[in-house]
Amino acid sequence: MSEDQQRRGSYVPIEFTPEITDQCLKQVEFYFSEFNFPYDKFLRMTAEKNDGWVPIGTIATFNRMKKFRPVEKVVETLRTSKILQVSEDGENVKRVEPLDLEGTKNARHERSKRTLAVMNFPHENVDDMTELQEKLEGFFNRLAQINQVRLRRDHSRKFNGTAIVEFNSLEESEKFLKTYSGDDAENLSFEGRKLDVFSKKQFDLQREATKGKNFSGSGQKSRSMTGHRKNMPKEDSKKEEKKEEKTEEKKEETKN
Repeated sequence: MSEDQQRRGSYVPIEFTPEITDQCLKQVEFYFSEFNFPYDKFLRMTAEKNDGWVPIGTIATFNRMKKFRPVEKVVETLRTSKILQVSEDGENVKRVEPLDLEGTKNARHERSKRTLAVMNFPHENVDDMTELQEKLEGFFNRLAQINQVRLRRDHSRKFNGTAIVEFNSLEESEKFLKTYSGDDAENLSFEGRKLDVFSKKQFDLQREATKGKNFSGSGQKSRSMTGHRKNMPKEDSKKEEKKEEKTEEKKEETKN
């Protein structure tokens, strides 16, 4: 077990170096960002009950925040944010400028256009989802400019080998798809395993197509989409855009 794994959940104080401070600030700012807050039901409802404020003590319990101790240092770090404000007593935090949630919802379709599904990641022996999340974020950040990575889970809440990656622009996602998808594409691999890359629409179409026949009588998946590139349907139905928007409302990863 790594030192970082041991520290998670142990609440052992750590030194807030410039690097650690930056990690802490970026993580909390992400929670309140347009990429997470509108789709994070728990965080949104907590804020709505308290005029936008969320207890810092609550945020400190999130998986990716447990390593940042003591909490007093977290408070001190958040006071330096330009988009967040901390209450005078240091107990709560909220956005300086509230998000336009309606406008954010209307932009969901545009975000989906620059989102790709990357499949076939190793997932058989994943013990620490937080560590994996950070590892995959680093993996994609080395390849392109991204906004976020969401790890999909199966019915038992375990990682199923698929990452949903939102890029910071449509051009960036199209470049990535062209580079790593198709017969003449470069191979994309992670820890020795070849990965498959699809558009979000293509991925959603396949999920919809296999929803009724991808499970055996026991309730277990009888086969996986992973690696079945030839079975992926073509993106030729405008009706799927509405289904796609509904799919985006289901948040896969928030606090891992």
